[in-house]
Amino acid sequence: MILSLRIPFFRRLFVLVLLFSSGLSTSIAQNFESNILVFEHFTNASCAPCAQQNPTFQGLMRSNPGKATAVRHHVSWPGLDSMYLANPVDPTFRVNYYGISGVPALRLGRHALSSGMGQTTLETWYNITPANWIYDLDTRLIGVGDPQIPDSVEVTGSVYSLATPDSTNRLILFLAEDSIYYPPPGQPGGGLPGSNGEKLFPMVLRKMLPDTNGFTVGSGAVPTTINFKYRLGARWRIPHLYLTGFVQNTITKQVHKGFKLQLGYSIHTSAEDEALSTNPLKIYPNPVSGSCVLELPASTEISSGEWAIRLTDLQGRTIQLPANQISSIGANKVELDLSTMSEGLYHLTISSTQAQSTYSHKIFKTNP
Repeated sequence: MILSLRIPFFRRLFVLVLLFSSGLSTSIAQNFESNILVFEHFTNASCAPCAQQNPTFQGLMRSNPGKATAVRHHVSWPGLDSMYLANPVDPTFRVNYYGISGVPALRLGRHALSSGMGQTTLETWYNITPANWIYDLDTRLIGVGDPQIPDSVEVTGSVYSLATPDSTNRLILFLAEDSIYYPPPGQPGGGLPGSNGEKLFPMVLRKMLPDTNGFTVGSGAVPTTINFKYRLGARWRIPHLYLTGFVQNTITKQVHKGFKLQLGYSIHTSAEDEALSTNPLKIYPNPVSGSCVLELPASTEISSGEWAIRLTDLQGRTIQLPANQISSIGANKVELDLSTMSEGLYHLTISSTQAQSTYSHKIFKTNP
């Protein structure tokens, strides 16, 4: 897992204070999580079984930071639900997409799961859900009505794949508020949103961004550029807003691991472990800002005179690396210094005319 945070200096200083005061893992889990399962949880504030099962499921989510989250789609049945009334279009779209007919219901793409699922089931789905997509996204809070008062979010970046065999994929993005609390009737601002007694609602869907269709990303061989702005709701609490999402095949409904990102922060996720890939050529780290290591199968011996390394950009142009930026560090390993290259996605090929072998891999170069 690779994460990078690109934020202004004053906020960077604040994050450093958090790192020293509360620990790195705690602050990362708070602001962004990558390569996680993103469940879609269908519920209703007047559904009695929902009130019984939701706390157990939420406890499971709290016990697995960095591994799973869930966005809540509040639906129209069996009774009143104020959160559904605030946004009836987006939850209904996902209800129709999956054919949901009862709540509570839980989906992980094409898989229908029990909302009473336990740790063993979560671990199983975590292990079998692919993580082939890189989400390189920046969220910036801006003031549209008044430049001094943030009222909108600007989302920029790109999405691409390291290894995806299919081509009918979309990036699905959810803007969720975590958590929404309704005081009991009789208290200031009191009045429950439904009749099942629930008062606290985590990760409530506020809006699908930029709309219910998301972004067409194809096979991911070519990065898809993301660039849009969205005006936030007047009553939404900005510090509690998160952008979460995943890539989903529109035909099979298969999802890849996704992310959860607090608004105002950036994320850059990579495949969890190159060893999970069937590609015999390993590149690490990938993405890379400076130097990286190419590792061929253990039975392969690399010699400088036998193997040729070629990098090609998205326009098909070949980038030549000087000899002093390529060094052997083992029988089957080579270190490349890519610090002078421009940021972007490249296709790397290493081949041997004598061994009649060719290996290739995608590599993403980032700025230091």
